[in-house]
Amino acid sequence: MARTPTETSSSFPAWVALASLGVASWLWFANAVPAARERTELRALADHFEDLRRQYDAAIAEARLARGPNAHQDLQGLLVAIDRLGLTPAELCATFPERPAQPTNAPEEPLDGALPPVEPPAAPGAEPIAPPSRVKFQ
Repeated sequence: MARTPTETSSSFPAWVALASLGVASWLWFANAVPAARERTELRALADHFEDLRRQYDAAIAEARLARGPNAHQDLQGLLVAIDRLGLTPAELCATFPERPAQPTNAPEEPLDGALPPVEPPAAPGAEPIAPPSRVKFQ
């Protein structure tokens, strides 16, 4: 059945196609633009972490070779001292959290009236006291 020229043609398929194109374009741009921005941020973050890793590797190499500003520190000796306490480095950090640095113009005394922690003096030639072992006796 062929269409005769006297019938009016419908514009329904064109409107459906244009509306579908508009919705598809909106979905594509709504997802692609944030994803491109996130990819850029992730690449910048990866570059930052790679730079930090290079800095840490260089600092570790300097410490192992006893060069640089921290030449007096012995990493192996530090690990041995932590091991003598019966702790792992992670447990040591959890036990003694790092305190924030005080500004140079801050008062020496704590404001709440508490005294700062004081370590007892060690006797000359005495070995440090190790904490009790974690072995449970039966």
